[in-house]
Amino acid sequence: MEPKKLIVSNSVLLGEAVQMLENGKDVVIPTKGNSMLPFIHGEKDTVTLRNMEGYAVGDIVLARIGGAYILHRIWAMDGSRVTLMGDGNLRGKETCRIEDLHGTVTSINKPSGKTVDPFSKSHKRRAAIWRKLLPLRRIILGIYRRLI
Repeated sequence: MEPKKLIVSNSVLLGEAVQMLENGKDVVIPTKGNSMLPFIHGEKDTVTLRNMEGYAVGDIVLARIGGAYILHRIWAMDGSRVTLMGDGNLRGKETCRIEDLHGTVTSINKPSGKTVDPFSKSHKRRAAIWRKLLPLRRIILGIYRRLI
């Protein structure tokens, strides 16, 4: 007998996750969507979040924007204003205040059991290269999606 699958809305699940983060707990959440390809695979990978002191360009964060939660990478920071963009997005950035950031991804957990450290030199290097490839992402992501 297969276990029953409970479907909870993102606003409820992530609202609870934010409460736990604010209480100093680490939280593991499932991912959804393709906006963070090729680094995070929606519906497959999970991420571990932590409420950390300070944020930096390149961090993957959970933000609440316009009543919805998103998990994207910090593209730019200007004082208390933060610009976010998903790694799998071709255009379109979101802006929010630093107070709208609720947690930082401290690990990307793959179904194989492998854990990726987003603060490692190799991940940061790959993410920086990926950022520079923004004009070519459509082509690269098209090929990548056919291969996975």
